[in-house]
Amino acid sequence: MSTSNRRDDLITAITARVSELEWMDAAWLGGSDATGRTDERSDLDLVCLVRDDRIEETFDSLESLFKSLGGIRHRYRVPEPTRHGNAQAYYLLVGATDDLTIDLVVLRDSVQDRLLELERHGDPLVLFDRGLGIRSIPLDRDAHDTRLRVRFSEIKNAAPILIPLVSKAIDRGFVAEAVSSYHNFVLRPLVDLLRMEHCPDRFDFGFRYLDRDLPPSERALVERLSMAGDLEIIDELRQQAIARLEIQIGRVDALLNRDR
Repeated sequence: MSTSNRRDDLITAITARVSELEWMDAAWLGGSDATGRTDERSDLDLVCLVRDDRIEETFDSLESLFKSLGGIRHRYRVPEPTRHGNAQAYYLLVGATDDLTIDLVVLRDSVQDRLLELERHGDPLVLFDRGLGIRSIPLDRDAHDTRLRVRFSEIKNAAPILIPLVSKAIDRGFVAEAVSSYHNFVLRPLVDLLRMEHCPDRFDFGFRYLDRDLPPSERALVERLSMAGDLEIIDELRQQAIARLEIQIGRVDALLNRDR
């Protein structure tokens, strides 16, 4: 079965399940489905709006569905409080590719920010709606402008302190520290500033969506400044890092469980 067919089948099954839950008020897809940019490597960004006291029942019901579709091969529940304040978990299903991650966010009815700003999140693909009329809403310009200005002030005021840390690490021959400092203290702030000029609505989206949010020349600049070699070298390093990461997870897991 192709990735697109498996993805469509998942959406159909999820829609049927959420529409059966009496405590579910609405469910929709965000991400690439909301922005019209799905492709063979798109995941599923599922948002469910439920009664405040039914968060865990929602996870249980959907996980039961995923198990019935072949099983869950990996589950990651994001520790709370999450960065957006809502319950969240990621799933990889048996028989599905690693790309077809299910990113599930469960919103409480009482939450005000439902991640529906058109300019930031696109137009939601509604799977189920119990009469709420779920749709995209305009961005609160005043509140957003305040956040942008706060971030700009942080970048401007921290730069004289943080930027010298990069050259310090370079001079000391600390390669990993130099790379990390460069990306965190120089390149990421630069990207935020470029976004503030060219796509202020998503100034805080980091390196995501640069293909749509920056002019080609600015995107090319960021990509050139990001790479320590050509793509072949980057891919080789990526494979080496992943291999060691897997080893290190096992080592640390053993250390943490040794003294239990």
